[in-house]
Amino acid sequence: MLPLPERAILDRLALDNPWWRGAPDPELAGLPKRAFFDGFLRRLERTGPERPLVLIGPRRVGKTVLVRQAIARLIEDGAPPRSLLYADLTAPVVHGVPLERLARGLRAAAGLEGPGVLVLDGVHNVRGWEAEVAVLAAALPDLRVVAVASGAAQRVAGAFVLPPLTFAEYLRLTGAERDLVEPMVFGKGPPMYVVRDMAALNERFGHYINGGGFPEAVLLRPGRDSARLLRGEVLGALLHQDLPGLAGIAGTAELNALFTLLARNTGREVSIEVLAERAGLAKNTVRRHLDYLEASYLILRMGRVHPAGDRFQRMRTFKVHLAAPCLYAALFGPVAPDDPAFAALTESAIVGQWLASAERTRLAYARLPEGPVDLVALDAVTDRPAWVCVLSGSDEATINGMIQFAKRNAPLRWVGSTTRTVASLKAHDGVEVWHRPASQYCYEVGRRAVEDALKN
Repeated sequence: MLPLPERAILDRLALDNPWWRGAPDPELAGLPKRAFFDGFLRRLERTGPERPLVLIGPRRVGKTVLVRQAIARLIEDGAPPRSLLYADLTAPVVHGVPLERLARGLRAAAGLEGPGVLVLDGVHNVRGWEAEVAVLAAALPDLRVVAVASGAAQRVAGAFVLPPLTFAEYLRLTGAERDLVEPMVFGKGPPMYVVRDMAALNERFGHYINGGGFPEAVLLRPGRDSARLLRGEVLGALLHQDLPGLAGIAGTAELNALFTLLARNTGREVSIEVLAERAGLAKNTVRRHLDYLEASYLILRMGRVHPAGDRFQRMRTFKVHLAAPCLYAALFGPVAPDDPAFAALTESAIVGQWLASAERTRLAYARLPEGPVDLVALDAVTDRPAWVCVLSGSDEATINGMIQFAKRNAPLRWVGSTTRTVASLKAHDGVEVWHRPASQYCYEVGRRAVEDALKN
């Protein structure tokens, strides 16, 4: 049997670089940009010694489109087209080819002698890619290496996270943002957002929770089944195909069963012991699967703090949230606003807006005899509670626990509670609480997440 010659490999890779031939990129026709585009482009354009830029996020959120849109922008701004190298590592012809050999061959095929950008798309298909990409960047320092992955063996420090669609992005892609939300700027402070039609915004929020987390599902042609797409393209690849094996997980049936259990309990407090018992798995297996699901940006785990505001030294329980609540509908069917599960999905939808924000690791929750505190934000310097919020989709949320927590940890910058329709500022037992609709708050948090990405 004849081996595949290197020329054939490079000819195949050249097909994915149409800009070398002066041709437009067919992958970008008519596709809108994610709100995170400018933040990613800013990171890409940084000069000087820099570790590899890692772009990571779940499947089907638009990572490939984002990097190819960035390449198009660089060319528009004057970058030589042949200084921009793109390799699709899902292509069978590159399977097993060392990354450095691939990079040098691609560079030679483009005729690139000076500095440039190398995009390694689908790098998660390379076992141990984190270390190999770092070695590659050190060996070829004049190439800005961009690694695009749908998951990692562990959290990648400094990675640029492209999350599922924020609620604000969903409104923009569906053409509803301008009609429903109006920004108001007062002085030099951050903008406030006035809702023009709360009933319509709540209706859109319900659509977002049931099917609005992934661009392809939102932009589907009429008649296509978004739930089927999410089950097949998002969950199927991450739970059933080769990605779990690359992360050292052999039992994908066990992984799927555990994820289904976690999805059913999104927004709720769980423990390793209870999960192991319910799933019929060893506790170490559950821990390994949880690490994979979180590193693949399918779930978020949130730790608990003591009523006095301190972190627990040993975390026995934690809250689990779906990174995109629409995955719940993909598994179990759509949820109506009056369904008991809708409140938990509302909470997960709001928490998920922080997925790409540095604040995410400083979010916790608390549990008091008087009631829960769904969100406790810890100060980046003191690690003490900075603000708190109860997340509810009801106009009659229980806030007694939050009031007691606020008193024990005063002063706090902000105390809030989400509702379905009510917006007000009220004093409760001496504590001022900002009440605002959950859909409006979800929109605002998503907008701030994008702003954070622009700053970093």
